Amino acid sequence: MPALHLGLAQGDITPPIGVTMAGYAARDKVSESVETPLQARALVAESQGRFVAVVSVDLIGLSPEIVAAVRAQVRDETPIPATSVLLLASHTHWGPEVRPTGYLPRHLNEAISPEYVEGLQRTLAGLIVEAHGNLRPAAAGWGVGLAAGISYSRRPVNVQGSTVMSLELRPEQAAAASATGLELCRAWPAGGHRGPRLSPPLEILQGLRAGVSDPHVPMLKLTDPEGEALCGFISFGCHPVVGGEDNLYAISPDYPEYARRVFQAAVGCPLAFSLGCAGDQVPAWRRGTSRQRVGQSLGAAAVMAWHQIQDVATDVHVATAHRQVALDVVDLPTVAEAERALAATDDPEGPGGARERHLLGLARKFEDRPGIETEMNAFSVGDFAAVCLPGETFAEIGLQIKQQSPFAATAVITLCNDSIGYISTADGHREGGYEPQWSAPGPGAERQVVDTALEMLAELQGVDR
Repeated sequence: MPALHLGLAQGDITPPIGVTMAGYAARDKVSESVETPLQARALVAESQGRFVAVVSVDLIGLSPEIVAAVRAQVRDETPIPATSVLLLASHTHWGPEVRPTGYLPRHLNEAISPEYVEGLQRTLAGLIVEAHGNLRPAAAGWGVGLAAGISYSRRPVNVQGSTVMSLELRPEQAAAASATGLELCRAWPAGGHRGPRLSPPLEILQGLRAGVSDPHVPMLKLTDPEGEALCGFISFGCHPVVGGEDNLYAISPDYPEYARRVFQAAVGCPLAFSLGCAGDQVPAWRRGTSRQRVGQSLGAAAVMAWHQIQDVATDVHVATAHRQVALDVVDLPTVAEAERALAATDDPEGPGGARERHLLGLARKFEDRPGIETEMNAFSVGDFAAVCLPGETFAEIGLQIKQQSPFAATAVITLCNDSIGYISTADGHREGGYEPQWSAPGPGAERQVVDTALEMLAELQGVDR
């Protein structure tokens, strides 16, 4: 019989004050304070010599270069295969930038700290090595909770079929969009039949059609063989963008930290957070004490999901799957066209030229490339599976994967081991809006991602059990 082993480790990855922050083109200064320290949580699971190492990281995203450096050190110091090392960014918009980015002005790209990035790589690798050294007998259970009412699709569509970006809504509108998104989600039946993606026109949204959401909270419950709590692992699809002008330059993990605190207090063990398909999903509350409100609501849902899982087992299998992929690229301007567009802006070096700088960077990067070369991953622990994607993915893509998964509980996690931008649906590309207009993945990426994810899930299900 297979025997599950689990190792845990946690470390601080807070940058020094004065580094470039990630997430908002409106920023024109470096960080000025630390509101809450940033954390990384490593989890290593093993059964019958098969490993998965997962690190949940309070960062907006990670680069393949960081991942390669971490994998190299882990390979040298443990038996964990490189493709079984998964770094999961929480996508906080109040953390440091770790690589030059097209939308940033030159002075902020130059303020990115290579010393911080080098230290980050060592810390993340060291946490995996430490967690491997902490392996002990464990048991696992799985289930799916619900965190309703705290997120909604920011891409309602008008009667002409175009997206009307709605990053913030009035409270009553956000509540209606959230409730409607859940109703649409519940109409997606299991087994491969896509459900509705848009509501009828809603009067409360001035005639706009609300989009589908996925407020489910897949939970992996990890205990010792006697049932004593060791760690919870969840995925949730909501952008960590809770904040405003008053804390724009303060480092913070955003709402996931408050979810972790609630869970730790109630259950007595750590909670590892991973970002679900949040590419088009935002919090219903954004200002004032909304970080606590969103995070504590999610934490309460995680606590409920944990307690609703009644059975845990020690004889569970661990498996991983990995694919190198070349995703479809959106139509981009030529380098010359992008250079002319940037030169024509009133603010080529500042926030006003952010989109043009970003498109120029994409044009240069993909000038001679037929596709976006990246990776996709998946892992399973017992009847819990996670598909791990490299970009910010729309909820509809995650729902397609979940509804066809052969596992009892399936998480679709984003921003794993890379950060390639928004992975929009083909419908999203036709409807327009911010996400497809700012990102390299094209309309064909949806089908590629879903097909590859289902292939990996079938591979995991077929592992000798």
